Formats: sequence, C-alpha cells, structure tokens
Amino acid sequence: MLTVQALELSIGGSRILRGVEFDVPDHQCFCLMGRNGVGKTSTLRSITGVMKPSAGTITLAGQNITRLSSEARAAAGIGYVPQGRDIFPQLTVEENLKIGAIALGKKMNGSLDRVFSLFPILKEFLPRKGGMLSGGQQQQLAIGRALLTEPKLLILDEPTEGIQPNIIDQIGDAIRLLRRGGHHNEPGLLAKIQQAFKTVKESADAPRSPLLDEAVELNLVLLRDGVEKHPALLARFAECVEKLQAEEHTSSALSNEIGHALKQLRAESKMSILLVEQYLDFCKELADTFAIMDRGTVVCAGPVADLTDAVVTKYLTV
Repeated sequence: MLTVQALELSIGGSRILRGVEFDVPDHQCFCLMGRNGVGKTSTLRSITGVMKPSAGTITLAGQNITRLSSEARAAAGIGYVPQGRDIFPQLTVEENLKIGAIALGKKMNGSLDRVFSLFPILKEFLPRKGGMLSGGQQQQLAIGRALLTEPKLLILDEPTEGIQPNIIDQIGDAIRLLRRGGHHNEPGLLAKIQQAFKTVKESADAPRSPLLDEAVELNLVLLRDGVEKHPALLARFAECVEKLQAEEHTSSALSNEIGHALKQLRAESKMSILLVEQYLDFCKELADTFAIMDRGTVVCAGPVADLTDAVVTKYLTV
C-alpha cells in the first residue's frame, strides 16, 4: 500500500531523516516505533505532505505522491490523525466529523453509521462542542473524522497517549475491524440472515439441498464466534449462498434478504494502518509488521514476531 524509499529531511540545517525506508503492506497494520525524538512524527508529516523532504520517494497504492500537496495526498487516500488530535474545539462533534468529508467532496452515506458503531459515544455527543470532550473522546472523534474521508491508508500518531484504558481497547478493536474490512454491524446482519434462513426452510418452495443445510450451519458458527475468527468460513458461506441463488427453485427470501445482508457483510473495504505508538503491548497485539527508528533512520524491521525482548532492550528501552 505505502512504500517509503530513501527519505531525507533537514530542518534549519539539521538533518532529521536519513534515508528512511519501509513498506506498509496492503490490509495490514504496520507499527513505526522508536524512542522520543528519533524522527517518527517527521516521517509521518513527510508522508502526508505537511513537511517537504529534500530527497526520497513516497508511493501510495502504486502512485508516486512525492510531489503532491497534502490536500492531494488526502484525496489520493491518506487519512491522518496527528498526535494531539487537532480537532476544532469550537465546532460541534457533528461539524468536526463532517468537515473532513466535505473538504474532499465525499458523500458520507453509511459512513457515519460505521463511525458510530466503532465509537458509540460520538452519536450521543453530536451537539456538544469538541473542546468539551475528554481526551479519549477527542481521539475517537479525530479517528472518526479521518474515516469519513474513506482513506486507503489510515495513519495514527500516538493514538493511546493520555487515553484511559477502556478507550484504548475500543481503538484497538476499531483497528482490527478496519484492517480486515469487517462490517460495523456483523452480529446484526448475521442474526438477520439466521431469521431469513428460518423463513426459507419453512416456506413451501424451500430447496432440499445439502448446500442450504451447510449455509445454515456456517451462519450459526459465524454468529456464535464472530467473522474475525473464521474468515475462510465466511468465504465458504458466501459460496454456498451464491450457488443456492443460482438454482431455479430459490425462494425470494434467499435471493433478497440473505443476498442483500451478505453483500453488506462484504461491502466495507479493508484498510491499511500505519501506527506510531510507544505502548509496546498495544503494538504487539495489533501490528503485523514493524520498523524501529533511531537517529533519523530505520535500524530494525520485520514481522511483529521478531519484536523480541532483546530487540526492545536494544532499541526501545530508555
């Protein structure tokens, strides 16, 4: 999704970034780590166009965005939640949410429902001014605002800083869902499908097919355990439904209600996440891959399984 190559940045004659290189894979969470002052935020600002690097290449989904303005990079698919959130304190929660989408000419349609499902408190506080929210609520608002721009890559700079544990958990759950592209109301849709299956089996034209029995059983497993635990079962479930729909004796409930709910389950696209974070356990729990910076350059990188105690001691312990 994102490739950074040989990135160089100097400020006031001081060299800040020294050939920074890393890749953020498609639909994965990549964690950029390092002690304070090693260039992590400067790297993010260079990627988003807030700062202009003196050398290097930045590629997003195959497009070279190195020379694009920050506005054009946002339109190309970068959503950025900076350290400190940068919400508008005198605007309401609703106005803060809408402003990013409006600036990019986006229609929110069902996107607000997704944000409210991830962070329910925002729906309750729509008329409240952003400056009246707690730090954790402001972080949720900032992430929700970025999501309404429909990014391909969501960049989060220190999202857990100064946040209470329950909101950290909500942010972690949101990252997991966004990464895999799950629908924001999967339990509700699966329950709707279960009820529709009951209607199908009770109808006079119910198909007598092993596929129907398999689809019903798969839906029950997905409803019980959640889609995240069984992505392969969702694919097989979809295959069963599509084959049943192709049969001549398919009932209207199978064609319409179940087919529509299945389409919704698979409609929300996966997202890549670039996370800068100091909270080590949060990174280990969410990241697929990582890179560690020191003195303006990447000194260690790999799958998160390589983030051993020895690596942490060498590069992250203060």
